Amino acid sequence: MRDTATLPSSARENTANSSRFWNWPRAILASFFVLIFVLLSAASLLYSNWNRSGTIAPGLIVQGEDLGGLTQPEAQAHLEKRFGRLFINLQTPERDITLSAKQLGAQLLIPEVAKSAYWYGRSESFPINAWKYWTSQKGEQHRVLPVKWNKPRLRQTMLIVADNYRQEARDAKLKVTNAGVQIVPDQIGRALNVGQTCADLQKHYFAGKPDVKATTRKVAPRLIAEDLSGQDVKMGEYTTTFNSGETGRTVNVRLAADAINGKVLMPNEKFSFNSMTGERTFEKGYRVAHIFVRLPGKEKAEIVDGRGGGVCQVSSTLFNAVRKTNNKTDGRLRIVERNNHSLPVSYVPAGLDATVAWPSKDFQFRNTFPHPVYLKTEISGSRLKISVWGRVPDNAQSITAQSASTPAKSETDSPA
Repeated sequence: MRDTATLPSSARENTANSSRFWNWPRAILASFFVLIFVLLSAASLLYSNWNRSGTIAPGLIVQGEDLGGLTQPEAQAHLEKRFGRLFINLQTPERDITLSAKQLGAQLLIPEVAKSAYWYGRSESFPINAWKYWTSQKGEQHRVLPVKWNKPRLRQTMLIVADNYRQEARDAKLKVTNAGVQIVPDQIGRALNVGQTCADLQKHYFAGKPDVKATTRKVAPRLIAEDLSGQDVKMGEYTTTFNSGETGRTVNVRLAADAINGKVLMPNEKFSFNSMTGERTFEKGYRVAHIFVRLPGKEKAEIVDGRGGGVCQVSSTLFNAVRKTNNKTDGRLRIVERNNHSLPVSYVPAGLDATVAWPSKDFQFRNTFPHPVYLKTEISGSRLKISVWGRVPDNAQSITAQSASTPAKSETDSPA
């Protein structure tokens, strides 16, 4: 090996420069490691100090609320103050229905979230914990408040809401008054789907979004006002007479006639005389008059005084108005129930009566026309007239309008 002292001065200078060049990377590398060590030591010291402080990592945000620097109890108290009383708006097409989260069985897991926030940066190994602590300061950690649902309570409350929200569909109908026949408009119904709305609440609701759209549906009526437009056609009528001097009987005839006046039968609807008048009681104004009664041990009925005498004249007059209508329209008012008296009556021909007795005997018929029919009763002096009318659609070539103008078969009525 050569002694550098023996080398020329230029050679010795080059050798010194070369040594300084190779020492620079080592110095930089050493300085770098020293710097890293200092930074890690400082970071470790800061993390340790934070860990011992018992506070939540900075930058940790729950449902928009910054919990950084708070202790677990402080964080829980803050969240309970902010979200302790929440309300949920169920949006329907008509209006919002506002309910508390508690009513709907929604419980925000605030204690669990505060605890989870506290343990962020504490629950794993030291390097991972330190890394989470430092990254939380650089970039915010956003979390939502989870909701725990009491499903039976949610459904029970929604059933009550659905019951209050429900609106029954209402069919259009005819109203017969002294001024004429009017159409009562139909009404669209509505209903709330309980199952789907409960599912949507559990899926979409969170503390920062109080509005949840309810699942509703419209319920269409079976009959709308347009279905009832048309012309009124008299299809049949019948008149009987009574002794207006018999006060009790006259009162009963008027009460029963008023009870069925204006009754509208929709297609396929059944008429019941007993249902229309109800039980003929003194409280309703019915009086004592002659009735037919078969007494125990007797073979034949007898005429006695009884409550509601005279009502059968109304049911019998109605039966004959229906019968005359059927003569013109091929029996479209189908007789369901009719009973004869046990003795002949004076106000209709033999065999053409229709007795009623509450609740055992009734007069019933069904409307098999494709359009509504209705009844009109008129009392003038000692005459009772009952007519059957049809509301025939304007655009329909109805057999009713044609046959109503056809003369009925000639019949002879018995005197009163």
